[in-house]
Formats: sequence, structure tokens, C-alpha cells
Amino acid sequence: MTKIQGFENYEVDELGQIWSLPKRTRKGTRLIKPLLHPKTGYMYVDLCKDGKVKKFTVHRLVAITLIPNVENKCQVNHINGDKTDNRLINLEWNTRSENQKHSIRIGLRTTDGIKNSQSKLTEEQVLYIRNSQERGYMLAKKFNISHSTICDIKKRRSWLHI
Repeated sequence: MTKIQGFENYEVDELGQIWSLPKRTRKGTRLIKPLLHPKTGYMYVDLCKDGKVKKFTVHRLVAITLIPNVENKCQVNHINGDKTDNRLINLEWNTRSENQKHSIRIGLRTTDGIKNSQSKLTEEQVLYIRNSQERGYMLAKKFNISHSTICDIKKRRSWLHI
């Protein structure tokens, strides 16, 4: 187990567990049970220092404490895609781009059509645009998207799956 920098009353281990170290009046270390964040799906714990409580995601605590970040990357990736598996062997430092590409590669996200979180169009709208004789700028205005998006759809550079 390794002490968490800045929170010396706590330790983290290779299994992704957070431990509270004994205080003067208590004996033995105590395992802190992490909670599941309902929106993000990540496990988190509350750590206390000087009477103030701060929330931390478990995977970041494990990475910050146990994984050297020599390339100064900003995100921690769950290699197997399971946000609740915070074991050391399942974590790595990544850039945002690397993290997104990884999630697509293992099937957690897709860039196809309406499954893409950034999509503003439905498949029906895309088919309408492809088959329409209207001018691109009129279609862009009609669907509140850029003219370049219309061009990409018509030239089949996007929405390739339909």
C-alpha cells in the first residue's frame, strides 16, 4: 500500500482499494467502501483532511499514486472498459484523444449516425439530404447544421453506414 500524496491518512493498493489509516484512538487500517456515481458510472470516495471533505474518483487516486505519468497525460483509461474495475493493471494514463479512440476500438462508443453523441441528425434526415435537389445552404439552414456537413453527407464522407 502507498500513501496518497496530500492525504497522508489514506493509502491505496494495487487492487484499487482505498484505506483509512488508524488515528491515535483507533487500531488497524479501515477499508473505505467506494460509492458509484449515478451519472458518470465511476467509483468515488470521500477523503477528509483538516476537517474538509473532498471527493475523488478511485481510478484517478490509483493512477496518481501508483502509475508514473512521465508523458504528463491528463486522463486515466480503464483498459478493459469497466469503469468500476480500478485495479492497477487495468489503468493507464492517456490523452483525451487516446481515451476516445480506445472507447471506440473496444465498442463502448461509436461514431456511426445517431449513436454518435454529437449527431444532430436522424438517419431519415440524412437520407432526405442525400436525395434532395435543394441547394446545400438551404438544407444547412433547414436542419441548423453547417454547409460543410451537408457536403460531407452528399459526398458520402460522413454517415457511411447508411
